[in-house]
Amino acid sequence: MNLILGFGETGASFVRFLETRGLPYLIMDSRLNPPGLSHFETLSEKDHFLGGFNKNVLNDIKRVLVSPGIDFNNEVLVRARKLGIQISTDIEIFIEQTNTRKILITGTNGKSTVVSMAGHLLQNIYGEDKVVCSGNIGKPVLDTISLGNSISIIELSSFNIEHSKLLSSDISVLLNIDQDHLDRHLSLEKYSQIKKAILKKTKRGLIGPGSFKSQLLKEENNYDIEALLKPFEKDLSSLINQDWPFHELINIKAAIAIYIAMEDLNGKLNLNNIKKIDESLIKESIYHFNSFKRMKHRYEIIGIRDGVTFINDSKSTNISSLEVALNSAQRQHGKKKVLLICGGDSKGQDFSKISEKTLESIKHLFVFGKDKQIIMNELRNRAECSLTKDLEEALNLAWSKSLKGEVILLSPACASTDMFSNYKQRGEEFRSLSGFN
Repeated sequence: MNLILGFGETGASFVRFLETRGLPYLIMDSRLNPPGLSHFETLSEKDHFLGGFNKNVLNDIKRVLVSPGIDFNNEVLVRARKLGIQISTDIEIFIEQTNTRKILITGTNGKSTVVSMAGHLLQNIYGEDKVVCSGNIGKPVLDTISLGNSISIIELSSFNIEHSKLLSSDISVLLNIDQDHLDRHLSLEKYSQIKKAILKKTKRGLIGPGSFKSQLLKEENNYDIEALLKPFEKDLSSLINQDWPFHELINIKAAIAIYIAMEDLNGKLNLNNIKKIDESLIKESIYHFNSFKRMKHRYEIIGIRDGVTFINDSKSTNISSLEVALNSAQRQHGKKKVLLICGGDSKGQDFSKISEKTLESIKHLFVFGKDKQIIMNELRNRAECSLTKDLEEALNLAWSKSLKGEVILLSPACASTDMFSNYKQRGEEFRSLSGFN
């Protein structure tokens, strides 16, 4: 018997996977009515345990299929480990059961963007039906098993990695590491250790900027993304303009690095001899970015009114992504030009860690959400701050204080679930309230 621990999109994909193979299962979730469960009309009450966790159910269980949202130290998982019961993730099952080329991508920021970019690039080069993007970006990996594609690009959060032991891949990408999800992982050191695990069993490891990379680059088959693309810096920089904020350059580099790593695996070039990479390959990659549509809710310029630029960066759910947005805004608009709206569930992050250089971009900060007082206390002596009731009040106050040439930026640096269903709903409300529907 299989136990699906935690429902939602991943839990639903477990159900579909098991049912197509005629394998029995039970479902357990702490919620009485987890989203999506009602869609499965064939389920009977004896098939699921809702409203709490019951480790006694494990007496008849051979394997636990764990969803990423379940805490690593959940009592059912702790008990399962003691009993020697197999614990599997959807990522592990996918890796075991498919023969596609597997590209795993993680990092504190930019995961979804790089998955989307790499998917667009490789689909244009190898064929649209050959490349599928899945994982944390939206489509559960188990729902892609029968698609017949030859390349799988999978976005992984720290939650996915923490539960998975078998993460072998053809290419693994670690974009960056900064504080996030400290409410679950408790320390940056532990969080960093989890992220780095993606490189343990890969044929080609690609590593983005940050002090964490120096030790990793000493290991065989790990490569510095910036070093790989350095000979082509002039070509790549030509992409950056008002439609492409400066911070996207490292994401573009990561996507192109994935392509050249794939060509290395295909025997068409050698990553260890960077200077011999054909420049036409890079120019071909850049050409394909002309048709790439940037992600909604990620530093999305939604409109300009009376000379004030409105930017929706609702996908910003940690301090690192906030800093990226502020630095890009400062680079384009100058110091003290940003009316910043942020707040929500801070996930245990320390906002006092934001650098003085980054804060130079802020004219005024408007804070809302569950942890607004914590954020206010950590920043009130370093920036002009106002506490607000909600997103609407924050936006109205920001507009009242704005001048021509300035920016109203929603970059929450927090999870959205204290007030919204997800970051998308938060971003759409910002768009609606701004009048740019």
